[in-house]
Amino acid sequence: RLRIALLYPNTYAIGMSNLGFQSLYRLFNARADVVCERAFLPDAPGPLRTLESGTLLAAMDVVAFSVSFELDYPHLPAMLRRGGVEPFAAERAGPLVIAGGATVSYNPEPIAPFLDAAVVGEAEDILDPLVDGLWEAARAGDAAALAALPGLYLPARGPHPTARLLVRDLDREPLATQVFTRRTEFGDMGLVEVSRGCPYGCRFCVASHVYRPARWRSLEALLPAIERLRRERTRIGLIGASVTDHPAILPLCEAILARGGEPAPASMRADRLTDALLALLARGGLRTITLAPEAGREALRRQAGKAVTDDALLAAAIRARAAGIPNLKLYFIIGLPGETPEDVAAIPALARRLAAESGMRVTVGCATFVPKPGTPFARQPMIAPEEADRRLRTVRAALRGYAALHAESPRWSFWQGVLARGGRALAPALARLEPGDTPARWDAAFREAGLDPAPYALAALPADAPLLWAHIGATRPADGDAAPAG
Repeated sequence: RLRIALLYPNTYAIGMSNLGFQSLYRLFNARADVVCERAFLPDAPGPLRTLESGTLLAAMDVVAFSVSFELDYPHLPAMLRRGGVEPFAAERAGPLVIAGGATVSYNPEPIAPFLDAAVVGEAEDILDPLVDGLWEAARAGDAAALAALPGLYLPARGPHPTARLLVRDLDREPLATQVFTRRTEFGDMGLVEVSRGCPYGCRFCVASHVYRPARWRSLEALLPAIERLRRERTRIGLIGASVTDHPAILPLCEAILARGGEPAPASMRADRLTDALLALLARGGLRTITLAPEAGREALRRQAGKAVTDDALLAAAIRARAAGIPNLKLYFIIGLPGETPEDVAAIPALARRLAAESGMRVTVGCATFVPKPGTPFARQPMIAPEEADRRLRTVRAALRGYAALHAESPRWSFWQGVLARGGRALAPALARLEPGDTPARWDAAFREAGLDPAPYALAALPADAPLLWAHIGATRPADGDAAPAG
């Protein structure tokens, strides 16, 4: 059988929380001519072997990475080395190395030198022909056999137009937890994907643009998955970019409750939190609602494509408290294009107003804006980490006594921006890094490779400047359906 090592370039707890990773594991092993085993970022020194049989990566036919986050990029060459596999494809004689996942679907270039092939977009519909191609490529020791498949990007050919794959009928392949373990980020939940893409088009958001159009799984397709999940878990996590927009959200929650479960939507919009929905969520034991104003003032929200008003946020909070839900989490982005000191000051002011007028206990989360390929804000610059720190200190000071602030590290956000908009020139620096390296060590690795990372993240890209990722998603599938523009 074709031996595939399916790797998640982070810990077991994070990797096994990823529905895409779990789905691939099941789909590969559904083939009688495939044996797929898992491997994760190890927490101890020594060779990297598969979880199921302890096989060294070098002894497998295919090493397949599922990549969701830019900051995991250095883990790819590190894991290959520990598995006895040469990281750089041009120097490798061992197994074929392929990758897919969220970040690969909008810019695979920073890790392209490590790959024989990349799957761009949603892979479910081409999995069988992909496995057939991997059989042929493994026998030949050459990824050229994959060139005829849609959505396959072969880095050895140089940058070439590759349309993103798009699953049109989500009901064909329900995406839900396959392997239950408490050792994950969501170990107390069974997870099911209810939608893909987002209908709102926020200008900073990858899900709104790379995964469009928004698609919904039908209630009929979701019910069997919920039945299976309920045999293992009480809480049912509903996964999607805009779960409360699902056309059957009320009967879906009612179905979970009728089976003794507790619905837990991953994402909510203030203007979709009706009294009926909040009552169902409260019946299921939900204690916290999460809303994402993104910006403190309405004008900046509109500029970023986030059309939600302060009044809508307040009304949602008041209704949630009346339904018996006591806690509110608010998520904001620091450094959105056009942000002013008044916008920064408005973040704690809005949080304090919502807490005072709704009676809810409020916590605030802040991340630094990162320009992502495929979005309208892709050419916008980030603010420097030092400036992000300064703005976060302003927010934290104003929230003191009212709400806790949980902020993502601006330094790590900077590196995320570097990798999001970077190209193949970054690979030698990534290959110098090891898991657990600090941002200071990242600085040193890029200096050693003769690279200045700052322009990739902090510079505005002129409208006529070529984009390192423009060839990804820039074409259309043969049947004429539009693919998201690169």
